[in-house]
Amino acid sequence: MSEATETHGGNTAGSSEHNTLIVSRAATPVGASESRPSSGTRRFLARVEKKIDKTINVFKRKVGPKEKGAGSREASEASTTAPTGKTWPIVAQALKMTLSGAVPFILDAFKGPAEALLKIIDVFEQAKSNKEEMEDLKARCNLLNESIVNAIKGRDERLLSAELKESIGHLVKGIHDMFLATMVGYLTAMAAYVMVEDNSEVVNEANEKLDWILQCFWIENLISGALVLSDVHQTVEGHTLVLGDIHKTVQDQKRWVVQLCATTDNHFKSVALDKLKHVPGAAYDSQELAKVNPCFEGTRLKLLAGIGRWISNTALEEQETRKPIYVLDGIAGIGKSTVAKTVAQHAAAINSLGATFFFSRDHADRQQAAGFVHTIAYQLACCNASYGKAIATAIDDHPGSLHKIMAQQFSTLVAEPLSGMLMQRATPLVFVFDALDECAQPDGSDILSLIITSVSQLPNVKVLLTTRPELVLRIEYQSTSLANCFHLQDIEALIVDSDIWLYLDYHLSPSNIQKMFKGTKWSSWAPERPQKEQLVSLSNRLFIFASTALKLILSHQGLGPEKNLTSILGLEPKQGMVKLYQRILEIATPMNILRPSKDWDLWLADFQTAIGATIVLQHPLSIKALEKLLEPVSSNLESILNNMHSVLAPFDDGPNPTYKIHHKSFPDFVTNAEVCPQEFCIKESKHHLQLAKCCLETMNQQLCFNICQVSIADQYKELAQLPELNKEKLTEELNYAVCNWATHLGRSNLKFFDKETKQLLKQFATVHLVHWFEALAYLGQLDTAFSIVQAALTALVSKVKVSLNG
Repeated sequence: MSEATETHGGNTAGSSEHNTLIVSRAATPVGASESRPSSGTRRFLARVEKKIDKTINVFKRKVGPKEKGAGSREASEASTTAPTGKTWPIVAQALKMTLSGAVPFILDAFKGPAEALLKIIDVFEQAKSNKEEMEDLKARCNLLNESIVNAIKGRDERLLSAELKESIGHLVKGIHDMFLATMVGYLTAMAAYVMVEDNSEVVNEANEKLDWILQCFWIENLISGALVLSDVHQTVEGHTLVLGDIHKTVQDQKRWVVQLCATTDNHFKSVALDKLKHVPGAAYDSQELAKVNPCFEGTRLKLLAGIGRWISNTALEEQETRKPIYVLDGIAGIGKSTVAKTVAQHAAAINSLGATFFFSRDHADRQQAAGFVHTIAYQLACCNASYGKAIATAIDDHPGSLHKIMAQQFSTLVAEPLSGMLMQRATPLVFVFDALDECAQPDGSDILSLIITSVSQLPNVKVLLTTRPELVLRIEYQSTSLANCFHLQDIEALIVDSDIWLYLDYHLSPSNIQKMFKGTKWSSWAPERPQKEQLVSLSNRLFIFASTALKLILSHQGLGPEKNLTSILGLEPKQGMVKLYQRILEIATPMNILRPSKDWDLWLADFQTAIGATIVLQHPLSIKALEKLLEPVSSNLESILNNMHSVLAPFDDGPNPTYKIHHKSFPDFVTNAEVCPQEFCIKESKHHLQLAKCCLETMNQQLCFNICQVSIADQYKELAQLPELNKEKLTEELNYAVCNWATHLGRSNLKFFDKETKQLLKQFATVHLVHWFEALAYLGQLDTAFSIVQAALTALVSKVKVSLNG
């Protein structure tokens, strides 16, 4: 499902920073997989820590200056072995600064390692070296410190989230474990010599581990929104001269951006990639998803931090972080799509987003499996020039694979050409698939099987999947060992209530209300705190309730914000969403029409047509195109849709807006005769038939021979060789009718067609069938002709069989 308007605003990395791709070294350091040692090893490490104080004194005797009579052999050896440079004291000072800045903000569980690390620093402080590796180590220590500073700067310590404090704690513990592992490895050979010339590889290994620790910290907090990409970029830029590996990675990726900008046009024009029948509206940043907002700043912190740790594999002691699939399931309206879009945005900002597919039952191309693999391949080709070249080559080498079953498509177009390159990535590649439950069965189950058996098997890939817990899907994703399942409704009520409070408190603040109602008598009004608390309670942990209620309160319809709020607060606590939609319908009803009356019947018929058509449309149409398509069925379309602002989202505020349903819970409500008032209840099959008739009527009126007015000299040329076509007569409503008439006909689910429908079909088949093929060709949809005709014939045959049986 698509939580279209659960939250507004978002704590996302600015789009201006999109090309600042901050990652660290690709290789996972030696020992990274051992961060959870056995119980015996843990006891040994504990004993080592206890010996640190004693070891310090030994190092002082070995390395430190002697008092009177200092001329022993040991002192002489030490003085000739360890250089006298002052780099390490600076390193130690940087680390101490990091710890002193971090300790006040980390949880108690991590303060022990922080204090122990200070002791370890004292040990290493005895070894002095001015090697390049030490310069790198010093720079990494400074980078770690500045990363923490960026995470906490300008924030009140008391307001820092527990997730951020825990993340900083993990960072400090990672530094502690790295240095302690070095101590253990060299304890018997005297740790004073760890940093000397003969052991430079130890410093290199420490640098590699610090790279990995810092990378995990960044990914985790960039995904959760605790860090802003521009801050990380500024921090890294101050160290690129010293941090050669990170600097090289950043420069390589900057060159990648330049190359991509130079070659993107070529990729889009590539004949091979043009063969991919991708679904543009399925991308997280498409216009169709413009009304799905990311998480409001300061909300969903715990959930996003957990997803960030899963992506970065930070919490290696937790087996779940090693699983390639993260399933986020939950009931309608709880915020799944908002979380999915937030993760996609943040992953894209750090060059970790591979592909997205947001399913929708309101769009034919987003509720079936036909374009799923093609869309993934196309988005991967666009996000990376090397991926695009490999995929284009695969298409050229295996053109037949474009029409094979999904598993073979994916293997040939994605897995085989990209596996080698994915293994070389510095960071995981994230795939985000939202609202799988809105994909029609059995396609939904087929896609889930593909995700489990193929997509998640790609090297260095993570898959975030959201869905309602539909039984047929739930059985499959809960039975696989590759998925980590999180049930969104299981989040503690206090945490969700706190998030909803932040959201409502901001949008119902005096300053925002003044902006929304500027120039009206309500500009000085603002709800009191108890009213907002009651609204939070009524929301019952459903963001969609809070969002819809807010739209009604801040709209100019009804009796004003104060009366609308009072009306909402009078709802019964149980079944809040149903009661809210019932109240919205009451407010949308004209107050100057008597019931029952002829005027009421006319208005109700227009309401049924407007809302019914909006619900069953295969994709949204502009208000003018919808009016022309429905002529002369509805004459009051725009005023009715405009009065339903709290459940319908106009794409723009111009003279020709396109209305889209905010959230799937409204169609669920208005088509359910058990909860929706009878006069407002929508019967989908009736409106599908009505739209089928309107589509046939539109085609019969507007289709004609040579509709694009191609000259006689050009009529026998290939489409690709034709000059620019005159598509003026291929109107928006005709475009829709040509592509969707059979879908509506098939979903009418009526036993018999009426005389009007039969007449429209006869005229279309005998007069305009060839014109229809021509229009499809000009629209670039000729390859869909077979499936459209097949759908129409299936619907007609079923009606004939029923008629004969009758």
